[in-house]
Amino acid sequence: MSSIANREENFYRKNLRKIIVETVLTSIGAGFCVPVITIFWNSVGMNQVDIGITQMAFTLVVFALDIPMGYIADRFDRKILNIIGDFGAGLSFVFYAFAQNMFMCVVSECLLGISAAMTNGVDQSFIKFNCDKIDETGNLFKRINLKVHTARYISLLTVTILGGFIAKFDMRVCIAASFLPYFLGGIIACSIKDENAKLKSEHKNFFKSMYKSFKKIMEKKDTRAYLYSYVLGNEITHSQIWVFTPLLVLCGVPVEIVSVGWALNYVTQVIGSKLSEKMVNFKTSRKFIVPVIIELTWMLIIIINTNIITVWLFALNGFVHGLIAGNLMTSLQESVSNEVQTSIVSVASTGARLLYIPLVFIINALGNIELQYALVGTCAIFLPLCSFVYMKLRKIENTPE
Repeated sequence: MSSIANREENFYRKNLRKIIVETVLTSIGAGFCVPVITIFWNSVGMNQVDIGITQMAFTLVVFALDIPMGYIADRFDRKILNIIGDFGAGLSFVFYAFAQNMFMCVVSECLLGISAAMTNGVDQSFIKFNCDKIDETGNLFKRINLKVHTARYISLLTVTILGGFIAKFDMRVCIAASFLPYFLGGIIACSIKDENAKLKSEHKNFFKSMYKSFKKIMEKKDTRAYLYSYVLGNEITHSQIWVFTPLLVLCGVPVEIVSVGWALNYVTQVIGSKLSEKMVNFKTSRKFIVPVIIELTWMLIIIINTNIITVWLFALNGFVHGLIAGNLMTSLQESVSNEVQTSIVSVASTGARLLYIPLVFIINALGNIELQYALVGTCAIFLPLCSFVYMKLRKIENTPE
């Protein structure tokens, strides 16, 4: 009996290693081009408003498809959607490399959005299930989830530095290089085994079944609160990233040094992620509010005085992202059963996109007037929202079970 148990554990450990490698690979592809993508957009005639519209296109596609794809994955086949999504994202970046105008950029973003919706949440679902099979206490899942985020940021730092060197010679090759991690991830995804139970249909009608499943997931108060905290925690560091490169240039940083700024952003993500491992046993409200305070503080400093020294505080955006992402996602995943793990991650992603759609346009429109206004808008929007969610989390934690 012990021999059978050992074989099963070895199977899940081997499967988990594949999942971790595939997860890291497919989360770093964009790192090649993110530091210079704003300059690339400018080179094809786009301004900050156009950039906002382009990002809205991606977000709208993911918003429309995320929950249906998450439901399809849990209901029918997580593995197939994961494979198609990985290869599709890689090919989308190849198409992006040939973009000559805003229209082609929008098409590329839409293709990326379709691929992202297919694969989104599947990796997290695989990690949760396999970790639980190895360790039923949930401690392994907490540790692995945070370590995966740390590995992502270290890998992002590596490809960002590499992307900076490539972009110095050719920005289009830099964008096309994003294909490789997705391609390798897709190959690994083909060998991953999905042993998790499939979600049972709630109704004969597909859409009614999906709605009932979604409604059931959202019935729990703690799940809703963790969902809100994840959405705000994710988006408070998101929409303003497109003014980072212009701010560096505004303050006199040479274009060839801009990639160093992004590399520093990823270094701080690694630091934040490593520090988040020390916060694993903190209450969710504390995991949420501490990073929020740090984020609002550095933005206020840059708003008050933007110069060649203070602009580097933007790197704290990465620190906050690293500090907040893994822990809040862990709390959210732990609040639901394994059968709906892809669905809950898709719901969380959709919630984040729903906020990002108007936010990215508003923030970039403000940045088009004056770059610092983008940070002013971010603070004005998130301060009341984060205060409200923090009180919700505190109320749940103080309510006896």
